[in-house]
Amino acid sequence: MARLTELFLLLLVIFNPVVTDSLSEEIEVLVFLPQNNSYLFSHARVAPAIRYAQDRLKAEYPGFHFNIHFENSEPANRALFALADRSCGQKPDLIIGPVREYEAAGVVRLASHWKIPVISAGALATAFKNKGTEYSHLTRIAPSYVKMAETFTAMFEHFTWKSALLLIEDDMKERDCYFTMEGVYHLMDDYNVEFEIIHQEAPFKIEDIFKTNQDIEGKPALNLYTLNCKCIC
Repeated sequence: MARLTELFLLLLVIFNPVVTDSLSEEIEVLVFLPQNNSYLFSHARVAPAIRYAQDRLKAEYPGFHFNIHFENSEPANRALFALADRSCGQKPDLIIGPVREYEAAGVVRLASHWKIPVISAGALATAFKNKGTEYSHLTRIAPSYVKMAETFTAMFEHFTWKSALLLIEDDMKERDCYFTMEGVYHLMDDYNVEFEIIHQEAPFKIEDIFKTNQDIEGKPALNLYTLNCKCIC
């Protein structure tokens, strides 16, 4: 948690140097968390940690007053609209969250345009690595899906594997599985990678998929990877 408090201050100084003259006053922090407790990063689970960090900051840096404002990040555009509405009065100095890709995309784009630093435990999709323009002020504190893809390529190099079949369960809503496997697919250009999309409304028959994809470039597919991507945190 000490790292989190230090990160708060570091981001403010780096990304918002105009605020350094008033750091002894009020610092507005806007936190986006879903109220839905089915998520591991819901308000009920994460807010206590945020409050703990706030207390530590108050004790260690008594001149800094971090005012925490919580907003519900659901549905997809609610976080973006909340940021826009709140900024009509006073823009936040720091944003924490959102975690999920669609919620994070709009918030981070607008925050980067306004030069507001954003800390997120999510936003792990490949597109968020673009720090040159629209995602310039995003700091992710968890490994991205590209990092997971690097693990896959290391395995392939070690075992001299050449081909893989990726199964993607795509709900066409949050698309967690799609974003998870996207990094793997794009990072493995040097390998023969095929993918199958599994739709929730269609029955899943593994035998048919094996039969259809049993021969890739004249050789049996060496590996079949499946990921349960429903619980991304």
